[in-house]
Amino acid sequence: MAEELQPTDDLVEKAKADRAATRNIFGRGVLFIKQVYAELRKVTKPTYKELLNYTGVVLAFVVLVMLILSGLDFLFYNAVTFVFTPTS
Repeated sequence: MAEELQPTDDLVEKAKADRAATRNIFGRGVLFIKQVYAELRKVTKPTYKELLNYTGVVLAFVVLVMLILSGLDFLFYNAVTFVFTPTS
């Protein structure tokens, strides 16, 4: 009982890279465009409800980071002015 050998993903990728390396500049360009279109076919658009949800999450995260950075800026400003303000 001989088991059929299946090529691993690493071997398949290496073989593809070897074939791509032997192509000229135009062949590599065409291969790149084909691969881009193949990847773009896999993309799915979010629904309107998902889009609103994602937008809300991003905006909330941005506001949270702004508040944290503003608080740190305020603390560092007060620390620097306390340390470097001359006393009379």
